[in-house]
Amino acid sequence: MFQTSKHFTTLLSLGFYLALITAPGISHAATPGAPIVVTIKPLYSLVAKLTEGIEEPVLLMKQMPSPHHYSMRPSERRLLSDARVIVWVGPQMETSLSRIISQQDALVITVMQANGVKKLERRTKHGHRHPADHAHANEISIDPHIWLSIRNATAICKHIFQQLVASDPENTARYQANLRRLTDRMTQLSRKIDAELNNNRQPFITYHDAYQYFEDEHQLNHIDSISFDEEAGISLKHLHHITDSIEKNDVRCLLYQSPKPDIVDSLTKKSQLAAFALDPLGLDLDDENEAWFQIMLSTAATFKQCLAH
Repeated sequence: MFQTSKHFTTLLSLGFYLALITAPGISHAATPGAPIVVTIKPLYSLVAKLTEGIEEPVLLMKQMPSPHHYSMRPSERRLLSDARVIVWVGPQMETSLSRIISQQDALVITVMQANGVKKLERRTKHGHRHPADHAHANEISIDPHIWLSIRNATAICKHIFQQLVASDPENTARYQANLRRLTDRMTQLSRKIDAELNNNRQPFITYHDAYQYFEDEHQLNHIDSISFDEEAGISLKHLHHITDSIEKNDVRCLLYQSPKPDIVDSLTKKSQLAAFALDPLGLDLDDENEAWFQIMLSTAATFKQCLAH
């Protein structure tokens, strides 16, 4: 009788537990084995290097024209709901994901909040730019392409490392070894790019103003951008200003992000401009684990080629 009663109690407890974990609204975010989900490819590659030999993260946004206006599929929503850790830049970058990420019970690592990250405000048509601690700066005005600076990427990796160690202390030694290898490689990359660009002060313009962190770190001579706002069109007044800037500064290099806008072809036909494509999100890269390093090397090589024109 005692054994029967004991078995009944055990089964009842098991049934209650199963009902609890499968009930709607109960979070599974802390379930062992739940994934680390990373929003964009440059961040994914850094996280993959930090978690090498421990676990493999999952990339959320595999192909997207713009993370600012990304439309999620149901499978991607489920992936976020099942995540143990979510790594993203922040609402300035993955704007369309802000609400759903805020609703998750996962550990959310916002790399824009990393200590040591140099934040730059979005530039305007007047060419003004202020450090983000300027009196009138605010979070929305910050340029989100922070990974295009090696110093920023190093700070980002240290921030992610601290969060991962806090949530998974058993693997601290592995995380430490991975971070050391990663930052050593970043230091070598910085020296390589500095030598390749060699304080090049040739003037250039960009179509979309997405590269100022790279420009700032390597002291490149950005003259102007054709588009400062994806939401707004390009006025005739600003277009005249661009053509005047090209002539006045003897600009021969124009950088854009694929697909090539029609206006780029129009400008190159009317001037001595050479146009080259950059890929700051690594959309055309197949090796997700190496994406950040490939993005940085490709960006440096493309700048060098364009500025030599």
